[in-house]
Amino acid sequence: MKIYKRVMDGVAAVEKLILAAAFVLILVLTVGNVFSRKVIHQSWSFTEELVVAVFVLITLMAAALACRKGELVNLSLLTDRLPEKAKKPMLFLNTCLCVLFTGILFVCGVDKVITQLANGKRTFVLNWPEWIFWSFVPIGAACMILHFIEYFITYCAEETKEGEDND
Repeated sequence: MKIYKRVMDGVAAVEKLILAAAFVLILVLTVGNVFSRKVIHQSWSFTEELVVAVFVLITLMAAALACRKGELVNLSLLTDRLPEKAKKPMLFLNTCLCVLFTGILFVCGVDKVITQLANGKRTFVLNWPEWIFWSFVPIGAACMILHFIEYFITYCAEETKEGEDND
């Protein structure tokens, strides 16, 4: 369990690094574009393509990190009112459904990347291969799957630990 936790801590550290770099990139591109338009009267047309693509990456990475702590938005109206013994099976069901949904997102993302690779489609302004930007979807989905499972395992381990402490 300790090795697994270390690996997942490493994954989360890489995700945080990607988030920080992506945030700085968006900030620099957006501020630079505004400055260029107002001062030089020249727009950076490439910034829209990059900012939109990187924003997708930021959204999925942030969602993955939220999954790690069980903080992804969900409706807990029913589960909050359940007895303690019923919460673990409900979390298991919730985890399975979330992993299923995110797995579908992963498969669709990989399919789109493969299609983009086969077609050789490129972006309009930068003329970069579109598969580069579409690869953010399966990468983010894979991270979310890992963190959904991690949260469930952590929850079960803490619950077992608390049960041993009370005995």
